[in-house]
Amino acid sequence: MKLIENNTEHLELIAKYLANEMDENERANFEIDVALDPSNVKLINEMRREWKMIDRYSNRKNVNVNNAWEKLNARLEKDNLIPQSKPSYHRFGSRRMLQYAAMLVGVAILGTATFWAITKQEKVQMVSVLNAKGQSTMVKTLADGSIVYVGDQSTFEYPVKFSKSERKVELKGQAYFDVAKNPQKPFVIETDDAYIQVLGTAFNVKSYEQKAFELIVERGKVKVSLKNDPDVSQIVVAGEKVVIRKNSLQKSAWEDDGSLAWRLGKMQFKDETLQNIVRVINRNYHSDIVISDEQTANRRLTVTFDENSLSTITELICITLNLQSERKNNQIVLYPTDAK
Repeated sequence: MKLIENNTEHLELIAKYLANEMDENERANFEIDVALDPSNVKLINEMRREWKMIDRYSNRKNVNVNNAWEKLNARLEKDNLIPQSKPSYHRFGSRRMLQYAAMLVGVAILGTATFWAITKQEKVQMVSVLNAKGQSTMVKTLADGSIVYVGDQSTFEYPVKFSKSERKVELKGQAYFDVAKNPQKPFVIETDDAYIQVLGTAFNVKSYEQKAFELIVERGKVKVSLKNDPDVSQIVVAGEKVVIRKNSLQKSAWEDDGSLAWRLGKMQFKDETLQNIVRVINRNYHSDIVISDEQTANRRLTVTFDENSLSTITELICITLNLQSERKNNQIVLYPTDAK
């Protein structure tokens, strides 16, 4: 859903969101909807700032809310910004109603400012990961801590640094996403067929050219919207699968049949920090490897693991970086050879 700045129904939704009047599910769904279009996020952030400014002002000053509302109401009516069915005063309370009205008054100015901000923003520097046919799964840790497993015959593009308002990436092919949770900055994936919005979860996406789009959610919840018709969407939760057929989204139950294990066989890390590599290994092998010091953790490594055991992986890391490992209780500690 694209939020329109002069649509009173949309403004009511924004006011309800900023006033914390939404329940948990309503709020989560609204945030996912907002992530569909970058202009939504811009508009919400602008109005949030206006909301806070009005709140601070009304706290400092002895404002006559009724008089202020009457003046604002007269101006709104003059500019034809009052809906046919006026919002009830008790819904948000007097101060919230004043804030809502002020947001409406400023909407024309905000519309211009938001458009300028979107069109004038600097071009984001993107990095492309191209994985040819028959290659190892390329494992990449993004700036926000999200982990992406890029399958063969796939192209994955991501920004060097995410913007302040969103985390947007692009995929052609197959990838498994383990997204770091950040409710203030939804994660958006653009494919040839669909948009995928998520706050924090783990799921697998197939979006090859000439092949049917498929998404499987292993953990959490995502929203999938058709790219050519964003109004067609589905909420997909853990244990569900969605495919695109005949310009529609068809959802069904999914049981773990081992089809997502593709990412764990032959994994390649390219110029990754040891800390990021260890984090991936710990997740996939349910291990507890720790690094003794920050300097060692920040060392970078390019390495491929081909269906290796945990002990072999640990040995390869130690040989490559001249480290030693020591088991302490249930942990495996990595430290420089000259540390002892």
